[in-house]
Amino acid sequence: MKKIFLVVTLYIPFLSCEKSKNLPAPYDCVSTPLVQSSTCIDSNLIGNSDECIESYDPVCGCDGITYGNYCVADSSGVTSYVYGECCD
Repeated sequence: MKKIFLVVTLYIPFLSCEKSKNLPAPYDCVSTPLVQSSTCIDSNLIGNSDECIESYDPVCGCDGITYGNYCVADSSGVTSYVYGECCD
């Protein structure tokens, strides 16, 4: 009886760590977003990215570049982005 309990106890954590196939993993990449306007980079929006918080919450810009967070993308003049790392 103790052996069965031990085996079950060791097996349960593996079941709880199993990933759901319906939910995207945090390391999955995203497709480059479509540009809403005719330009992807607006030079009038380019600012100082040094003022952005240094937290990594990646966004994929319409130019296919992964930016560290939305603030860095905004400061780079990107007009459209989606949350997540770019696939290519």
